[in-house]
Amino acid sequence: MLARPPRAVAVFALFAALAGAALQSPAAERYEHGMRWRIEGAGATARHVCGTVHLADPRVTSLPPAVARELDQARSLTLEAGIDSADILALAGRMVFNDGRDLPGVAGAELFNRAAKLTAGLGLPEPMLRLFRPWAVAVLLSVPPQDPSNVLDLVLERRAAGQGKPVHQLESMDEQIAVLEGLSQEDQVALLKQAVDEYGHMPRQIGRVVDAYLARDLAGLWRISQESAGAREEDRRLNEVFTRRLLYERNVRMAERAEPRLREGGAFIAVGALHLYGGSGVLALLEQRGWRVTRVY
Repeated sequence: MLARPPRAVAVFALFAALAGAALQSPAAERYEHGMRWRIEGAGATARHVCGTVHLADPRVTSLPPAVARELDQARSLTLEAGIDSADILALAGRMVFNDGRDLPGVAGAELFNRAAKLTAGLGLPEPMLRLFRPWAVAVLLSVPPQDPSNVLDLVLERRAAGQGKPVHQLESMDEQIAVLEGLSQEDQVALLKQAVDEYGHMPRQIGRVVDAYLARDLAGLWRISQESAGAREEDRRLNEVFTRRLLYERNVRMAERAEPRLREGGAFIAVGALHLYGGSGVLALLEQRGWRVTRVY
């Protein structure tokens, strides 16, 4: 059961971001189309930033020849985050309450019962579900049925490792978990409610995301996110909180940590596609730091 959620943290970052509708600056138009970008500067050899989706769909994991070629020619691969057995054990302990609380008491009986009907089919029966924190259940319900060992990120990692390339990470799994743990209890419950409400729409939503990704349409991915924005003031507040924590704050961290890899030269950096879009995206932040950014695919 616990084999899925660790990688799901990264997956959920994408779909939680898709649920947000934050304001975009005019610079967003600069980065509205394209999934592979050449980054130049500092006198090092060419390096590339590539957008990903954390899915195992064969249409996604079958690398286009241009992408495969650049990865094969790169000196190193950098992903959003890595994972090992220690991460899995740590995550397992952080997903559950250890202070006497339980999910029905925190989320309320009605939401708990709705969630239990969904998680029972995912191998998490009601007695065990009671122990889980709201953010952890939201993560579980936001991941499509798939083989987590064959998501695009791990396909890239295996290819690079098989060629003897070093594989780096921009974030630790601890940092990714902390993004969700840091939400208030109220916002975690709201996140769980959103995941339960949207669960039945997941196949269609993911299908649209895959279509936009294959079309290299960053703006299209963002439009999908805007369609999910609520009209109520509370909905807007939550969208702003989720988007800021799960996307924008992480963009700053990713751009900062990408620079050492970029200065080495020959880097291939792969991050979730929505991290590339707009005036607050990783590409715009790198450009602000003096790098020359050019779309190549």
